[in-house]
Amino acid sequence: MRQNPQQSLPLALPLALCILTLAGCSAVGPSYTPPEPKSVPTQYLEPSGNANLISTWQILLADPALQQLQQRALADSPDLALALARLSQARAVQSVQEGTTGPTLNASTQASSDRLSKNGEMFSNVPPIQNLKTQFINTQAGFDASWEIDLFGYQRRLSEAAKARTEAAAVRAQDARVSLTAEVARNYLELRLWQQRLQLAQAQLKEMDDQLAITKVAVQHGETAKMDWLRLQNQRDNFAATLPALAFSERQNLAALSPLTGSSMVELQSLLQPTGSLPAMPEAPAAGLPVELLKHRPDVRAAERDWAAASADVGVATAAQYPRFSLVGNAGWQSVHGNDLMTAASEFWSLGPRLSLPLFNSGRLANQVKANEAALDAARASYRKTLLSAVADVDAALSRLSRYELRRTQLVQAEAQQQEILRLTQAQFNAGAVARLDLIVALRNLNNQQDQLAQAQGQSLTALVALYKALGGGWADQ
Repeated sequence: MRQNPQQSLPLALPLALCILTLAGCSAVGPSYTPPEPKSVPTQYLEPSGNANLISTWQILLADPALQQLQQRALADSPDLALALARLSQARAVQSVQEGTTGPTLNASTQASSDRLSKNGEMFSNVPPIQNLKTQFINTQAGFDASWEIDLFGYQRRLSEAAKARTEAAAVRAQDARVSLTAEVARNYLELRLWQQRLQLAQAQLKEMDDQLAITKVAVQHGETAKMDWLRLQNQRDNFAATLPALAFSERQNLAALSPLTGSSMVELQSLLQPTGSLPAMPEAPAAGLPVELLKHRPDVRAAERDWAAASADVGVATAAQYPRFSLVGNAGWQSVHGNDLMTAASEFWSLGPRLSLPLFNSGRLANQVKANEAALDAARASYRKTLLSAVADVDAALSRLSRYELRRTQLVQAEAQQQEILRLTQAQFNAGAVARLDLIVALRNLNNQQDQLAQAQGQSLTALVALYKALGGGWADQ
């Protein structure tokens, strides 16, 4: 007599409801708490009031050529492509894990041609039957379902770990963008510096040639000694010998930009012509940048997410030692007669809980907990080291920028003074009070002063790029 499903279902429902109630229990293992930055000096924990951080970088990025180079780099960088691929992989793994926390339902159908052995165990105790049918076609269609009731948080901890690893992959992809953008900016600024210095050097060489020509005429008229002309000629030749080095340095930065941007050197030369000057130095941020450091620094954020994932892994290993409950069931139709497959007589079903309890595993599960706890200790130490390194990077970058800015501001004043000297010399020359040679010397002095200022400005700009990289790149939020 076939049992009525309505008579059996009430027996399974109370047990299922009991298990679902227990599923609300908290997960075993350590509950992760975001770390307090105790290792950070006090001045790095207070708001710094540097609201101009991102806007300052945007001023520097206003250079159209630099923007185009960075766009090319972000489009073609293999390092960035690798980081983004890892991010996509982490997101897919997280989605797979999140999919395992819910119920699953599968449909299947099967038709097979079967033959039973008359001499087999099935008919060994059965009296001989005339015309016994042992070959038939069996048809089956149905569904099977399962749902693990996560009583001790095994699946929840797996999902927690997968989510943390996805977030770590995301910030590492941001770190790749930051590093790439900063490296392109540094090489671009250095290239513009060499171009500007080469222009100044060419102008100064022309002034030295003018001075040399005037001195040669003076020697011919006996107004000065030939020794003076030889000294000037020696200075001119030594100075001219420095120009190829400037051109070579420019070429080196051009070559460095080529693989970074995925562009040939011919393309870059076309893009970066005509020769441009260095961007203006924006207002540098003041010391004390804690909020931006902890908010934007990708390696710190990634280390913190690694810590969170390691904490969840301990929970996974701990929960693996506890019982695992599931609700499983299947239902469908089965018949050896195809014309009555979907009738009530062909129905079958099964529903009930399943318990899995690890009893003996040679200490494998307990040792896995210990291994994951050691990995958690390592992740905690790695986070602390990363945080301390981040603070040290920012301190060094701020100190370097402050030193370079002090020198640059002093040279700005010196350049202004030299401009005034040239103006006064020009006025005296126009009035006939000084010779043309004095005007040429004033021009050379100004040119030399401008070269020193260009070098100082280049150092300040590259130090500013280094600072933003140390801060995790404020430009990443654009």
